[in-house]
Amino acid sequence: MTISAEQPGFEIRDPRFHDVIAPEARLEVLAGGFTFTEGPIWHREEQWCVFSDIATSRQYRWSEAEGLSLFRTPSNQANGNCFDREGRIVSCEHASSQVTRIDHDGKLVRVLASHFEGKELNSPNDIVCDSQSRLWFTDPSFGRIREDLGILRDQELPHQGVYRLDPDGSLHMVADDFRQPNGLCLSNDERQLFINDSAAPAIRIFDVTRDGSLVGGEVWADVTGQGSFVEGSGKWVPDGMKIDTHNRIFCNGPGGVHIFSEDATCLGVIYLPEKSTNFCFAGPKLEDLLITASTRLYRIKTQTTAL
Repeated sequence: MTISAEQPGFEIRDPRFHDVIAPEARLEVLAGGFTFTEGPIWHREEQWCVFSDIATSRQYRWSEAEGLSLFRTPSNQANGNCFDREGRIVSCEHASSQVTRIDHDGKLVRVLASHFEGKELNSPNDIVCDSQSRLWFTDPSFGRIREDLGILRDQELPHQGVYRLDPDGSLHMVADDFRQPNGLCLSNDERQLFINDSAAPAIRIFDVTRDGSLVGGEVWADVTGQGSFVEGSGKWVPDGMKIDTHNRIFCNGPGGVHIFSEDATCLGVIYLPEKSTNFCFAGPKLEDLLITASTRLYRIKTQTTAL
């Protein structure tokens, strides 16, 4: 059930923005009372969303039919989530420095990755699964340097890397030159991987080779904005990222959700009344955008969809 609905603010940088978001689109609040929401994922068949509240170490489930319920606690301050090819939830945990797979409504948790070359991962952040069941995830240091997002402790690895976890359990570092890698998404044909750097702030693009390594890594787009709609939002950094069927990239940034065309032109920004962190395409036709933003879960209807 919707708590409230309001007309959102938009920053229009290109007239094509309204090919994606209609001028009359409204921003709905679906649930509230959280601390630092993140990592929403949508179950297409059963029509529900799971998302994290990092600071309280909880994960929640929301659906139109049943509303909000607690999914898992403690979650080891889980952040990003994804579904694997069998429909199981995979989570990035800040406090444990692990990637875990969750079965049976959160009652069974299996560790998939915790160390690289004998050293603890930093704090796995965001994750995606490809058609070959490979998991790609970022590993910045946020869960070690911010008490509200993890446990303050020294970092064992000398880098903030990006990894590929293969179905056989082998872990491969595919990039180590990021300052703070955060959101990531694959192109629809899975030939390219987009990864943003919260400390840059920018989105980089890599080609995915046949053996799963990455080449390239040039800056694809800068994620910039004054954030004048919300006081202090200019400090917001690139975070969650997704792609639609028209190869447009959606990325959290200053003020809210930034929308980029296939040629990397920023079409505009959906402003949020509080700091937005991540989002997913949802609904029966995957035309809704569910957005996690600090204390609330929001929804806005789009004029596009995702695969």
